Amino acid sequence: MAALAASRCATSVPSGATVERLSAPTVPGAVPYLVLTPPSYDASPRRRYPVLYFLHDGWGTHRTLARRGIAAELRARMADGRLPEFLVVAPGGRGTWFSDSHDGKVRYEQFLVSDLRREIESRYRVIAARGGRGVTGISMGGFGAVKLGLRHPDLFGAVSSLSGPLMPIGWDDLERYGSRTRRLLTRVFGDAPDDNSLAANDVWEIARAPRTAPPPAIQLRGGTEDAYGLGRVATQFSAYLAEHDVPATVVLEPGGHRWSYWRDALLAACAWHATMFAYDSSDEPPTFRR
Repeated sequence: MAALAASRCATSVPSGATVERLSAPTVPGAVPYLVLTPPSYDASPRRRYPVLYFLHDGWGTHRTLARRGIAAELRARMADGRLPEFLVVAPGGRGTWFSDSHDGKVRYEQFLVSDLRREIESRYRVIAARGGRGVTGISMGGFGAVKLGLRHPDLFGAVSSLSGPLMPIGWDDLERYGSRTRRLLTRVFGDAPDDNSLAANDVWEIARAPRTAPPPAIQLRGGTEDAYGLGRVATQFSAYLAEHDVPATVVLEPGGHRWSYWRDALLAACAWHATMFAYDSSDEPPTFRR
């Protein structure tokens, strides 16, 4: 049984945001996560909202959206009508690739789709259905978001990735990548040629596996000046998805593998998710000013 302990973070968080911690058998210790509620949440006690899960980059934490000003900007856009209202949940998962480790000590994917999801749906007024859930992520988190969407199509209606490393990661593929990338991957998925879970977590392999539900809507965004070429990777992966009857859109924009690009791109991705969500049937159809 997952146990929750509320915790206020020393770092300031914007209005509507809180930091919580969740202990669960799938992960060691308590995982911190930020929750951003929409402006009308307290004043509309019967209303339910969609929820967008945000997975941070390799250097990020659960505080990334607050530190980068994204949480405050999202809430401001919801408040003045530029964006429909939804919750945002941002768990911390540094170094995990938001995946289950090969040694079984950290089952982070299971934490996300079971423990954290159930906790959010029991504590907050969210739409506990596929159409009310989305997941997005940056860099490492972009990989995690796409993998979650493809592996659990029954849970997420829409997925987006910004600068996600969506290249093949089978053992034989590792030689094509830099030593740091290889080290980060093998630390989680195993470092022995005959004993690893790389292929099982390869989004190219998952994309062609049999599905239990229609695939989610997918948007892949990338910067044309990305130092790792991940914009090109997004284009290649999109074509591969199309071959396997998984529609995806690609948005390539000027920018590199850094926050000077990610800030505006993430806000645009959130606006895209807002158009993909199912909303509470008691609400008027959502509209927002561009």
